[in-house]
Amino acid sequence: MTRSVRVVALMGVLLCCAQGVRADSSVMGGARLSYYTDAAAPALAGELLFKLAPSIYFNPNLEVVFKDDSYITFNTDFHYDFPAGRGTLLWAGAGLAVVSVNPPGPIGGHTDAGLDLLFGVGLRRRPLIPYFQAKVIVKDQTELALGIGLRF
Repeated sequence: MTRSVRVVALMGVLLCCAQGVRADSSVMGGARLSYYTDAAAPALAGELLFKLAPSIYFNPNLEVVFKDDSYITFNTDFHYDFPAGRGTLLWAGAGLAVVSVNPPGPIGGHTDAGLDLLFGVGLRRRPLIPYFQAKVIVKDQTELALGIGLRF
């Protein structure tokens, strides 16, 4: 439980940092609520979004999956924004994932590396951008996460 509290605190710090750099329009922060289908559990994520070039973004994010065990993912995603209708965002991307699972009790935990594949759609509604994202984490036990979020 203490580890989960530390992770949630770290997510809060990341989101506060995102507000501090908000004056630079190429950097945004965000939060996402997801459902991990294989784990059958909800997750909460904090993210930063850095514009690297026109239509290309770097999106590091941290997700805490709410299960009996400590289940945390850290993702370094990149995505491309496709031309879409006015007021609509459409993106696809990939990145590296590090997944840490530590079950309660004497059974040891493990950390896996994987590949994220993601697709998202959002609405241009400054200062908030609501969105939906589907993400597949390809690893030993592939996981699908469906989420809704807000970028600011």
